[in-house]
Amino acid sequence: MRVNCSLKEIWENSIIGIIICNNGKITKINPIASTLFGYETEELIGREINSFLMVENHDILNQITQDLLFSEENINLEFRILTKKGEEKWLLAKIINKREKEFSTNIFQFIDITKYKLIEKKLSESENLYRTIFETTGSATIIIEEDMTISLLNKEFENMTGYKKSDWEGKKKWTEYVAKKDLERMKKYHVLRRKDPSAVPRKYEHDLIDSNGKIRHVHLTVDMIPGTKKSVASFTDITEWKEAQRDLHIKSKRLEELNTALRVLLNDRDKVRKDLEENIVTNINNLILPYIEKARVQAEDKRVIVYLDIIESNLKDIFSPFYRRLSEKYLFLTPREKQIAKLIREGKTSKEIADILNTTKYNIDIYRYRLRKKFGLSDRKISLYSYLTNNI
Repeated sequence: MRVNCSLKEIWENSIIGIIICNNGKITKINPIASTLFGYETEELIGREINSFLMVENHDILNQITQDLLFSEENINLEFRILTKKGEEKWLLAKIINKREKEFSTNIFQFIDITKYKLIEKKLSESENLYRTIFETTGSATIIIEEDMTISLLNKEFENMTGYKKSDWEGKKKWTEYVAKKDLERMKKYHVLRRKDPSAVPRKYEHDLIDSNGKIRHVHLTVDMIPGTKKSVASFTDITEWKEAQRDLHIKSKRLEELNTALRVLLNDRDKVRKDLEENIVTNINNLILPYIEKARVQAEDKRVIVYLDIIESNLKDIFSPFYRRLSEKYLFLTPREKQIAKLIREGKTSKEIADILNTTKYNIDIYRYRLRKKFGLSDRKISLYSYLTNNI
């Protein structure tokens, strides 16, 4: 089928804006160009083309149109205009020059690229935002390509490792800084992560060799960048923590050895103490108690017999569990208070204790008051006898 299309139809129905200028003034403009500028065609005829340009484009276009006066070279150019409503629009134009004697005809062919410029601006802003975040984050961070090349690294990574951006970005692979013992494991992770990210750990530890050849222990967090084969990895230097942990382990081991030695010494001390107590008890039974018994038989004064009974009882109590517990638990008791506490526990009354100790009942009552206070019984309704019997 043959289609006949006149130049007028092409001019009026073109989706490309066309403006024809003679010596910088508009002489002809097609409908799409008028619509784009926001004017009626009649309003545009005879106006300077520069009158629609944003200020920063005036000098550029003036220079271009001056050059075109003496040349037939075609020029491609991006610039902004102001519409009748004051809206800013970006145009991508091709300027064709035709010269005839002293007249210069410029043909502007252009399309509206405003929305693309806005997208470009947003992409640029987004890129700047993420680059700023990438550079200012507190963690050492790198971007890794599928072939293991490091395409980006931030300042923190430089600080941590001593490596420079200029030496590494797009030039070296991460395999060059990983310690040999961790290399094969991490290579497997790298490959598997690009097939199934869930098949490998996101976080793990490994050893890194810095620019000075020093081993640094790092905790790594790595994940894929959605929609790409790239991964992003961030590092936390745990070298000091690892060294402190190792030192703590060594100190703990030494402390355990010291504790073992101390337990041996304490066991030996307990054995020595036990042997000593047994020897003392044996000596008391063999060398003292028999003579107390003889003195008791020969004594005529009942008070002497009572005193002998007290001596025998006290000697036995010194090594009894009650007396030992009383001495260990209540270090603040005086010898006299311990003696009276023992007699109270045996059920003796204040008068009986006074007779035994050759003192007054009043003095014994004072001692009872002191004992209750030291045992924390001042505000409690419990007798000294019950407390001593059930708690010591």
